[in-house]
Amino acid sequence: MTLEDYDKSIKPHLDFIRSGAEMAARHARALTAKPTFQTMAEAEQCETRKTLEAALALVDAAQSQYSAKPLERSYAA
Repeated sequence: MTLEDYDKSIKPHLDFIRSGAEMAARHARALTAKPTFQTMAEAEQCETRKTLEAALALVDAAQSQYSAKPLERSYAA
């Protein structure tokens, strides 16, 4: 994937995820109490957490694989 393709197809979604997470955190801090029942928002937070934890595990695996790569050698003398 080229950087241009990434900027068009991936980055906007990641930006929305970040913005949504920031908005959810602001609204959660603004709540003064919670109901005695589970709300749809709470259920969605649980589902989102599971999805993000799975994605994070993939990122961790990719970082481990990348870290294990040998360093590039400069052949300039």
